[in-house]
Amino acid sequence: MPKRVAIVGVGMQKYEFRKERTVEEMVFDVTRNALEDSHLSKDDIDSVVFGSAVDAFCGINNSDKVAIDASGGLLKPTMRNSTSGSTAISTPILGYTHVASGMHDLVMVICYEKMSENDSAQAVFNTVYDEAYVRPIGLNVPIQCGLEARAYLHKYGITERQMAKVSVKNRGNALSNPYAQLPMKLTVEDVLASPYLSWPVKLLDTSPVTDGARALILASEDVARELTDDPVWIKGVGRGADSVYFMGRKNKDLGRLDYAYLAAKQAYDMAGIRNPMAEIDYAEVYDPFTYKEMQHCEAMGLCPEGGAGRMIDEGISLKEGPLPVNASGGLQGEGNPIGAGMSRLCWCYLQAKGQAGACQVPKDVNNAVANGWGGMYQYNAVMVIGRD
Repeated sequence: MPKRVAIVGVGMQKYEFRKERTVEEMVFDVTRNALEDSHLSKDDIDSVVFGSAVDAFCGINNSDKVAIDASGGLLKPTMRNSTSGSTAISTPILGYTHVASGMHDLVMVICYEKMSENDSAQAVFNTVYDEAYVRPIGLNVPIQCGLEARAYLHKYGITERQMAKVSVKNRGNALSNPYAQLPMKLTVEDVLASPYLSWPVKLLDTSPVTDGARALILASEDVARELTDDPVWIKGVGRGADSVYFMGRKNKDLGRLDYAYLAAKQAYDMAGIRNPMAEIDYAEVYDPFTYKEMQHCEAMGLCPEGGAGRMIDEGISLKEGPLPVNASGGLQGEGNPIGAGMSRLCWCYLQAKGQAGACQVPKDVNNAVANGWGGMYQYNAVMVIGRD
């Protein structure tokens, strides 16, 4: 039987478009904050797991190597994980396996990204496409997202106005988040009037390029109970993937994220969640684009399939709603440092602990879910956490 694993501390820092601090300094900051939050020292940590997207975003080959000393990982087992945006959850899943297996009792998980070191993220993304048939036409993330968004809107009758409401919600929530890069008080008309990047995706439907890092500490059950009387357990994990190349996608229906439904089912089955709409109290979903929050809410069972438009119309996902989503502002408001989107899981932990400050939702959070989305419409990772 796998050991029970708890999150016992998190490390946060402000997200910014261009941080003056290096990768090492960012990692040091969040490591120190996580250790202080859990009342541990770096000598207590058994191993360190790093997560970031491709090295080109940081401008450093093997960027985890320069962060080893800053993380307290010197002369300890370390491992690097990289699954693009889904690194945000696949990395803590990797850390979870280290503890659940009995290999270690305390594992530091650190996700970071310094995207300002790269002149063009989209030029980097273009290199992942098939070099003969797709790359030459200049396909990039906004164009591909436009294709997927059109398929999604057409399949379920979702509207651009409903997408805009997600942007208004998340950027407005970010006004309460001291770590947020782009908090804004918007109206639906402001979002609809912003320029198109790739119809129906507009500028204010997207998340900003960001530098930043997050850390969390995982502990085995025996150690966790020594550290806290109110542990937050990892209850379920799941991962699902589609084919590597966009043009060879097994999922012919771009409007439905089959791999995300699979990852959510795995996590819920492990956690014993049968009715997410009734049993999940809070969600932080990966929202690099407004319609992605909607797709992920559907895939994770937070609303019926095709029901994300009604979910936002009826205020269900508002901070004060029955099932709050991204009360921190999500990637839309907080920023999108790819792998360091692990912030979604950190906020779930803080909500469960009642330590989310001005972002705290006005309800008890016993079960929370977070996900990460990565690859080129390829990969999803889901984690369910909560109290006993």
